[in-house]
Amino acid sequence: MDDELDKRLNRKNGFTYPTIDPKTHMRLLQLPPANEPQPSQKISYHLVINALEYLSRTNYKALSYTWGCAWTEDDIEEIQLDAQSFFIRRNLDDFLKTAAAKDEQGLFFIDAICINQLDYNERQFQVPEMASIYRNANEVVAWLGPPDESQLDNVRALSQTKREYCASWGSNELEGFKYLSYHRYWTRIWIVQEVLLASSLRIWCGFFVFSPELFKTTSSSLADPKTKFDKKGRPVVVDRYASRLPSPAEVTVSHRLRQVLRPVKDSMAQGTYVGTWEEMKNELRNPLIIVENFQSQTPDLIHEIVRKFSKLQCSDPRDKFYGLLGLLDEGSRVKVKPDYTKDIGYAHYQALKIGLEELYFECEALAASRFGTPRGGEYPAYIGFYCDIRDAFCMEETESMLVLKQVLEELDFRTRLRNANIEAQSQQQFIWQNLEIGVLPDFERLLGYCEDKEPEGEGALFRFHKRQYGTAQRL
Repeated sequence: MDDELDKRLNRKNGFTYPTIDPKTHMRLLQLPPANEPQPSQKISYHLVINALEYLSRTNYKALSYTWGCAWTEDDIEEIQLDAQSFFIRRNLDDFLKTAAAKDEQGLFFIDAICINQLDYNERQFQVPEMASIYRNANEVVAWLGPPDESQLDNVRALSQTKREYCASWGSNELEGFKYLSYHRYWTRIWIVQEVLLASSLRIWCGFFVFSPELFKTTSSSLADPKTKFDKKGRPVVVDRYASRLPSPAEVTVSHRLRQVLRPVKDSMAQGTYVGTWEEMKNELRNPLIIVENFQSQTPDLIHEIVRKFSKLQCSDPRDKFYGLLGLLDEGSRVKVKPDYTKDIGYAHYQALKIGLEELYFECEALAASRFGTPRGGEYPAYIGFYCDIRDAFCMEETESMLVLKQVLEELDFRTRLRNANIEAQSQQQFIWQNLEIGVLPDFERLLGYCEDKEPEGEGALFRFHKRQYGTAQRL
């Protein structure tokens, strides 16, 4: 939002950025050595222009952090940038001071400084490059800010522990872990791709540094939310909570973690071990395999990441979609055209259109196995995805429905559905035609919902809901 104080001050001050072509170049912030003589009390920083095509050969780090508010003078600090005054928010100033005290130097990417936030044209070209910037950084620093004074001893105890398993931690370590796991940093949507794309990640809380391994979880994933219909036939998404919910830090850090079993000893040698009875029992108690985590590089589909992360916060609601582009498959990402000059409806339109294409072409097997005829209250993937996108952007039903109709018309799904039905009949694909648990019936319901002309509360979805309710009553 351009009415925030730091942006107003930088505009009023007439700060001038080094000119770049945002399609091909970017800026990096040069952190000077701590012992470099300074002409004034303030550290002087410098912006360096770098070609995007050379990122993989550039030594730099990237900062992942929350911007914080900028409404009063207490929220703002002034730094010297290219011999000009530049205003930043307090959280970022805290990081720069901590980095200087730790003698961090070299090139850093920091979006609030390196991207001209007052230039919409530059922003819309630089946003799609965030994935490349964070993926190619030598290290990503996740900055949680200085610890609260009441948590200082707890965070210090956690940073000093040598005990791997939390079951052996003391009260200070457990409180420190809880503080870090539920820190407000993990509630921001932009940090998701910054954390997940990092080849190397370190978490800073003041002077204390932690590994992301601290937050990995082996707990089973949460059950998928259900799509239900209210009394007026409007689809809504309802979360189903597991008995043990992971913390916000665990949800993000563990999103792409996959588990693999690794043998740690020869099972034949263990089975034929000869010794005393106690020795043989002890040998048999030792595990043959251990579970290890690895970071999957498989990209995400829009319906997956929107459902999982769209409830996170951002100052610009368009970033509910644009802030997750780096996690998408390349084929989907190139179709997205971030445009901050257009309203939220345009981001909603792009997410809905590209996501429906993904579901149709790339998720047929998944849809057939998981999102078919309602089972235990579940409803089709397509209607569920429509609900997720509508709710992520807080769109009214009537407005969102107009966008959905436009998308389905542009994608010509009615023709595709008719042709697919003919092909299914010719090949006797009974799964689609008789059991109705595949891709086609889902689209039939979605198209029927869009084209229904009856008054609200008496439409196709309402009738569908009544039929399902009646079936359940009879059972």
